[in-house]
Amino acid sequence: MKDEKQHIVSFKEHLGTYLGLLLLTALTVVVSVINADLKMITIFTALIIATTKAILVAYYFMHLKFDHKIYRIMVWIVMGLFTSFTLLTVLDYITR
Repeated sequence: MKDEKQHIVSFKEHLGTYLGLLLLTALTVVVSVINADLKMITIFTALIIATTKAILVAYYFMHLKFDHKIYRIMVWIVMGLFTSFTLLTVLDYITR
């Protein structure tokens, strides 16, 4: 544990992340109200916004920003696998 560096995140950075998450949440609500008739687009947009929020939370609040690069690579691999399995499931469902 000698190699670990201490990191102090500024209040400005936390506030920016918080405001970004609030903005993305508001955007999700706006998209769901505006596109009430276009359910497929609304769901797709909501999933993209939720993924963006999850990346923000992992990067800042779970400190992936400060961890070793291998952890970020592992997170991207897991996200890629999740996306591919979800896509395969949707394709299987559509073709039935």
